[in-house]
Amino acid sequence: MCGIVGYIGGREATPILVEGLKRLEYRGYDSAGVATVTGNGIKLVKVKGRISDLTARLVDDSVAGSLGISHTRWATHGEPSERNAHPHLDCNGRIAVVHNGIIENYVTLKRRLQTEGHTFRSDTDTEILAHLVEKYYKENLSEAVRLALRHVRGTYGFAAIARDQPNVIIAARRGSPLVVGIGEGEYFLASDVSALLPYTKKVIYPDDGELIRISREGFSTVTLENQPVQKTVEEITWSPEMAEKGGYGHFMLKEIHEQPQVVRHALAGRLAIEEGTARLDGLNLSDQELRSASRVLFLACGTAAYAGLVGEHMIEEIAAVPAQTMIASEYRYRRSVYDPETLAFVVSQSGETADTIAAMREIQRKGGRVRGIVNVVGSTIARESGGGLFIHAGPEIGVASTKAFMGQLTVLAQIALRMGRLRGLSAPEGRRLARALARIPMQIENILARESVIEALAARYKDATSMLYLGRKFNYPIALEGALKLKEISYIHAEGYSAGEMKHGPIALIAEGFPVVVVAPRDSVYEKTISNMEEVRARHGRVFAIGSVGDTELAKHADDVFMIPETEEVLLPLLTVVPLQLFAYHIAKARGLDVDKPRNLAKSVTVE
Repeated sequence: MCGIVGYIGGREATPILVEGLKRLEYRGYDSAGVATVTGNGIKLVKVKGRISDLTARLVDDSVAGSLGISHTRWATHGEPSERNAHPHLDCNGRIAVVHNGIIENYVTLKRRLQTEGHTFRSDTDTEILAHLVEKYYKENLSEAVRLALRHVRGTYGFAAIARDQPNVIIAARRGSPLVVGIGEGEYFLASDVSALLPYTKKVIYPDDGELIRISREGFSTVTLENQPVQKTVEEITWSPEMAEKGGYGHFMLKEIHEQPQVVRHALAGRLAIEEGTARLDGLNLSDQELRSASRVLFLACGTAAYAGLVGEHMIEEIAAVPAQTMIASEYRYRRSVYDPETLAFVVSQSGETADTIAAMREIQRKGGRVRGIVNVVGSTIARESGGGLFIHAGPEIGVASTKAFMGQLTVLAQIALRMGRLRGLSAPEGRRLARALARIPMQIENILARESVIEALAARYKDATSMLYLGRKFNYPIALEGALKLKEISYIHAEGYSAGEMKHGPIALIAEGFPVVVVAPRDSVYEKTISNMEEVRARHGRVFAIGSVGDTELAKHADDVFMIPETEEVLLPLLTVVPLQLFAYHIAKARGLDVDKPRNLAKSVTVE
């Protein structure tokens, strides 16, 4: 959610800190601030509002120094305001801290610190960290942070600087992402690698419960129990250009158009067409383990959970294995009965989704097998799961996920194909599916080439106040995803439903002109879906249908249609979702909204 950037080296810190924050804007925020260590102590500038407001303030109130930390805040404790913005100081302005996450026992800690004479200036939970560090500070910032954090319950990505230690930044993490970039005589700190891309590709990833000391001479890592830890330097494969708009009006549109390449990357080196299978070495599972799985469980949140629902259908259809998708935030609080032969997958773009990580760890505590499907190398899920598959989508900046969803579907289709070939799917059937999967990128390009048709349709629906999305079987999750995209970025109320549920309640909504989006390709439930469309039309609702090329019947049952290329039924979601992404995008754009940074949302949800 919030963003952290830090710098120590030979250059002026402020321009690097501000540029890093700009690269984290997509995460969502309502205030921003910068603190640097100068010859006169700690210089602090904070604003309520956007980074552009911070930049304007810095013109009149320059912040010198070659060591500093900065932050973008998304309000949790305390309203958006300048006094609640980070960084926060201790009583004497000697220590400055920034923090992502939530301190669960902050009320208890705050009362205790107040009785000891500490004065608080904000409503945040974060400020208690500055005062806790102050309590233990005796000219050794690293030790003070270590002792302070041992009292803290909750999640944090954390960084601290001190005015009398102009050669050190102390950082720590628990449940909130943090990465350290390594340059030539300079070091960088961020909550996301995208902030580091212009400066270095060499990074280290602190683990939960670790504290890292960064100086101009190097870094060292210890646990909160003061045990030394050796960290491995890794290489970022993303380029700075991958995180730029590339001529598109918004990151979301760029990422929608990147989906053909995302599918190609997710298939590369994996899809074995002539064998009719997929090679998935990253799973670290033998053929026997895949063959003997009694059930497949997908755990995820939001869009990733809808990918899991598609994967559930794929696994059952292709591999004939019972499958289930559960919302990760619900799984961790129910008393679930876990079968040791269940194979679990946690799905997350960032690999840092707090509820999904907690669900993964719960299964691991029960001795279960968990594999990750993530986009970000070095993320918590990538490091802590027993194996997994990267979707190789590159950085996704738009808050509303599009290309990551496509990458997840591509990987899930290959898992289903692999398990199917191990459990009775014939070679000819496998080859047919593999060839169809290999054609998906070109078919998505066909859809994208007709974007102007969707844009024109969006203009007709942009003034709606509510919409209903319907789908069946493989496309029921796509109806859910289409509705989610619309409400995320256009703020139009939208609900996704199984079309078969119309008579069980939603049909009460249908009145003159009420818009209903129906995913209706020529599949095994096509005629059933047509019947549902007729139920809407009989009540004078307006139907926008997604159908299959060559279907001359569909237009008789809909007011507006958009056709997708034909493919295997099990792969239809990889095509039907694209026009719905474009539809949501162009409606939001027509309504004059900030597509990439929708209100109240953040890219990576790292707290409950």
